[in-house]
Amino acid sequence: MATNKWGVIFVAATIAALATSVSAKLFTVGDEKGWTLNFDYQAWAKDKVFVVGDQLVFKYATGKHNVFRVNGTVFQQCIIPHTNEALTSGYDVITLATPGRKWYICGVGKHCEYGLKLFINVLPQSYPSPPPPPPPSVYPALSGKVFVVGDDKGWTLNFDYQAWAMGKKFYVGDKLVFRYPKGIHNVFRVDGTSFQQCIIPAAYEALTSGYDMITLQTPGRKWYICGVGKHCQMGLKLFINVLPYPTYVPPPYHGTRKLAPPS
Repeated sequence: MATNKWGVIFVAATIAALATSVSAKLFTVGDEKGWTLNFDYQAWAKDKVFVVGDQLVFKYATGKHNVFRVNGTVFQQCIIPHTNEALTSGYDVITLATPGRKWYICGVGKHCEYGLKLFINVLPQSYPSPPPPPPPSVYPALSGKVFVVGDDKGWTLNFDYQAWAMGKKFYVGDKLVFRYPKGIHNVFRVDGTSFQQCIIPAAYEALTSGYDMITLQTPGRKWYICGVGKHCQMGLKLFINVLPYPTYVPPPYHGTRKLAPPS
């Protein structure tokens, strides 16, 4: 009798394990781009559903990047943990073992500040499916617009950036792209005082790629200047006001995602 009882338990556990393995998905972070700079990982994750048992794969050239699992505060402030916590193989597989919010950053140099980080929300294995997203006209921040600063002029001298920004609406989730010949200009994120007085921060804080993409992660005033020579005093600076997500109440949705039965 006892043997039969344990046999039933074993079969039930096996079926549960098979169900989980059948339904689990493997997500390569960034798809063919992998884990790299100048890529919007929140846009990549936006329409995906992550469930307990799924796996993330971070692919990158060994030594160029790494992966840290962090909390929300560390994610927002780009505080780099101790190096012994880093994943560094170049093909790091992370199984999503528990539901809830998960945060990942690159700890090499200023890569986190440059946007090399990922936030996802992991759902239980049986959960109410999310409603379809609203159209951009109702909730423009969902799609995230890309603004090339200065449009075809780019980031340069002899251009009125406040006139360029006038009439535009910037929302959390939108992106600014600063385009310029590498070595001719740069970009600093500063506060209002530094913006007004053209106080140049330390050189290591500069964005210098010539194609600097900044995701607007929080609402409020944002200031940007060029720190080369007297370029800031000559007008190479930009001030914008970032708006929060517009209020949107999604329609009710009662669907569920069920685990696939074992074959």
